[in-house]
Amino acid sequence: YSSFVMKKIILSSLAAAALAVVNVNGQLIADDNGSNYSGGWTDGSNGGFGFEAWVLSSGGGTGGFGGSFIGDPAGSGISGMATNSFGLFANPSGSGAFSTASRALSNALVVGETLSFQWGINFDSGAGGNKGFNLYTGGTGGTSLLNVNNGGSSDITLDGTSVGFGYGTNAMTWSFTLSDPTTLAVSATARDGGAAFSTNLTVSGAPDAFQFYASDMQAGGEAQPYFNSLQVVPEPSTYALLTLGALALGGYAARRRARK
Repeated sequence: YSSFVMKKIILSSLAAAALAVVNVNGQLIADDNGSNYSGGWTDGSNGGFGFEAWVLSSGGGTGGFGGSFIGDPAGSGISGMATNSFGLFANPSGSGAFSTASRALSNALVVGETLSFQWGINFDSGAGGNKGFNLYTGGTGGTSLLNVNNGGSSDITLDGTSVGFGYGTNAMTWSFTLSDPTTLAVSATARDGGAAFSTNLTVSGAPDAFQFYASDMQAGGEAQPYFNSLQVVPEPSTYALLTLGALALGGYAARRRARK
């Protein structure tokens, strides 16, 4: 009897978890996009689910301009992104203008989970300018796990090394999967329509925060970076386990009804 009861409890728990993931969160652990900010994107905003509130910071330096906004990447010549996406501006070159958008995950990635988002750029950042993003463990004040940057040329670099993308205006999708406690699989679709990029990095901890940034960029909307479609998804085997649990419980319930 105790074994029977235990099996029923386990199957019930698996089914409940499956329903929570599939029905409530649409098979997503975390999800947010610019369309959730019709009332404005400001410091402390917290749309979607699975993330902590945004921390936005900006400054104009000397005679410059820096800030964040919700806008249409197509207006900057970028294709493949939603009309309402997150954007940053910080210009002109040499002014000291900057803008950052930082955010923590509600929970650090566990092995098998993937963090992904779109990142779109058109013109390079200009002489002395930069735009890109950082991934952290221990929060944005903790340890940097990687940096992706675009500076004064079309090159995009990962920790200072070019990823091999030529100039293009296609939105990139960057994905980060924690393969094991010290290995992060990084991949990105190409902005120029060419081959995708992928590599494995050795990391000191699980990703739990990220920061998008822009500084000292050349003037003009075409230099502004955009990002959107922030998501965390579980590993495929998690879907399978939860689904099997739900199916098993459903089968058990059906057999019970048939016997009655």
